[in-house]
Amino acid sequence: MILPEQDYQVANRHGKPLFTTLTLPPSPRNGVPLLLILHGFKGFRNYSFLPWTAQHAASNGMAALRMCFSMNGMGNTSWLVQSTDDFARNTISTECDDVADLVDAVMHAPEFQPLQGVWNGQISLLGHSRGGGIAMIAARELMHSHPDRLKNVAVWNSVGTWIRWTPRQAQVWKDAGMFEMQNQRTMQLLRMNASYIDDIETNMSRLDLSTACAAIADRLRVVHAESDLTVPLREIMQLVQSCAQDQALRVIQQTTHTFGMEHPVHRITQGFIHALDHTFPWIGQ
Repeated sequence: MILPEQDYQVANRHGKPLFTTLTLPPSPRNGVPLLLILHGFKGFRNYSFLPWTAQHAASNGMAALRMCFSMNGMGNTSWLVQSTDDFARNTISTECDDVADLVDAVMHAPEFQPLQGVWNGQISLLGHSRGGGIAMIAARELMHSHPDRLKNVAVWNSVGTWIRWTPRQAQVWKDAGMFEMQNQRTMQLLRMNASYIDDIETNMSRLDLSTACAAIADRLRVVHAESDLTVPLREIMQLVQSCAQDQALRVIQQTTHTFGMEHPVHRITQGFIHALDHTFPWIGQ
């Protein structure tokens, strides 16, 4: 059974729209926990398996809210990057701020009244790829801002470090002021401004993943594909080992960065089913 979904739009602290989709469990009652689902780099809330994840979460008794980061450039579409300038100016800190702003909206904005009427106040986070790193940082900050809200955090094929370049590459990036790449999904030529590196270097005390991992250690589950070529397994293993959280790691054999799932979805893969099984119902318990 496909559960009904509702789209909501709220503004972040800079007036940029946060596009979201809410999936509620069938016949929701008071006491429903909330799961925030965060997409990865070059992603959006309706990418591939994310809607299916929301449906599965709702079928497991959670309210699932998936979001588009404000500077992903998609403009609420599901295909092309509409604003390449926004995409270029996006930063890790901006995405962390977006999660904090969405949490505030969930608690107070009238747009989310249907959720507020059934929500028990608890929040879990699930992030894929770069969204996994954002989920860890946002969860740590949520623990400080709202100590009683955070429940659990799951990261799927998450980055284990923000530094994905050599010092020489970083200098070339800074000297040029931007870095160009091709989006293999859309074949668009996109750029990232050097402000992306500057943000990470300037705000490392906030964005350090080892610190975040350690802070949320007792609430963290790390699900990673053995054959992930985008974020190699050794990268996330180094992170969980640095936090002494080896027991949080679940490795899925013979699957990829997207668990073999495509966009648009043509079939549900065994790798994705394993990711769901490692995550639910644990994340809502």
